[in-house]
Amino acid sequence: MRVVITGASRGIGRATAVKLVADGAQALTLCDVAYLDELEALAEELRGSGAKVRTLKADMARPAAPAQVIAAAVKAMGGIDAIVGNAGITAPSRLVELDLATWNRVFDIDLRANWLLAKAAHPHLKASKGAIVMLASMAGIMPQLPTGAYSPAKAALIMLTEMMAMEWASDGIRANSVCPGFVHTSMTEAIYSHAKLRRGRAQIVPLGRIATPQDIAETIAFLLGPQASYITGQALVVDGGLTRSILRNVPGVAATPAGKPKAKPAAKAKGKR
Repeated sequence: MRVVITGASRGIGRATAVKLVADGAQALTLCDVAYLDELEALAEELRGSGAKVRTLKADMARPAAPAQVIAAAVKAMGGIDAIVGNAGITAPSRLVELDLATWNRVFDIDLRANWLLAKAAHPHLKASKGAIVMLASMAGIMPQLPTGAYSPAKAALIMLTEMMAMEWASDGIRANSVCPGFVHTSMTEAIYSHAKLRRGRAQIVPLGRIATPQDIAETIAFLLGPQASYITGQALVVDGGLTRSILRNVPGVAATPAGKPKAKPAAKAKGKR
């Protein structure tokens, strides 16, 4: 398998690269805009496992970057079997305080870049009957305050992926999104470095723990693999049951009273003798 992964230096992107090579991926193109020393260290590690790895610095906020990544990937790998759109940013803010530049940047990276990446990859994925996985979020399934532009952008990414799935199914291309819940990554380290916050978040997850990047990588690898060959157009939520758990926090349970009320005996009709 020949795979392109954006946002690959750390967290979910890194874990996905490691998982795919462990599963037998022959070639990867890994890109990021930051932590490039870590990206190259990852590439060296994967090369030691026998994979061919190309690394790129790419700012996905630039409209030209996604197509440049795909062109470099095709040159390095000879084709593309899968893409993982993992690059993304968040900029917490209330909507009334959010400025236009921040709104545009979040949408540029979290949405537009993934469209342009998939669009550029389309002919190569058509040739290989390949697959797409986009990293959305549980915040795209339900609003998360105060994420400002992030929840709307991830919701749009889920729909974009569904559009790809429907439009490109006849080309043999599958497209799905993964919607992680609470995940401990470098981006969320400020939260999970506080024991009280970590415990508080874990306690509201039905499975009782915070996800690791490896949890999400396992899901991505499954969706890219042959076991998922009949799955497309889905938004797979990987959150330990969190988004389905709201009713367990509602106090009180309505119940039908036990037993049936006794019916009054029918009055005897008075008739003529």
